[in-house]
Amino acid sequence: MKTVVVLRHAERQDRSDNNSHLSQAGVQQARSMGLRFQHFDFVVTSPLPRAFETAVAMGFAVDMTNPGIQEHSEQIMRDVQWDAGYAAWATAYRSKASMIAYVGHVTSLFKIWLSKVPDDGTLLVITHGGIVEAIATGLSPGDDLVHLGEMAGYVEGFEAVSDDSAGYRLNAVRR
Repeated sequence: MKTVVVLRHAERQDRSDNNSHLSQAGVQQARSMGLRFQHFDFVVTSPLPRAFETAVAMGFAVDMTNPGIQEHSEQIMRDVQWDAGYAAWATAYRSKASMIAYVGHVTSLFKIWLSKVPDDGTLLVITHGGIVEAIATGLSPGDDLVHLGEMAGYVEGFEAVSDDSAGYRLNAVRR
């Protein structure tokens, strides 16, 4: 069984600057979350500083950055608000063609990264609000995801453990 942790980045210094670095509070958030985990076999982040720096502040070296988990298209933002939460993303996925395509895209990236993880290994993905929820939707497309709660806050997201049926059991990771 493989385990995956997908988290939103920590707090950044300037929310109006997409290239802003982590704030001191963000570094502390990431450090605290990093203490909950022992090891990751493969770490992927968005190329934006706040995502990359979150993994490093957690105590884990980044193996790869990928712009495919950096932002949403304008169409996706019309179909669902990035901060609407897991259930809203799951609902939009079942009713919007653009959402089906987008979730399929981020899920296909995820599967490539997961292939780099050994059996019984662990994968860490640090990305952004909305993208965390999109990946969760892709891993459990028939689920309403209500049990994961509201949107992923700073350094929050979910943990997914593969099961015997090639599916995933998802649990919220909260600070």
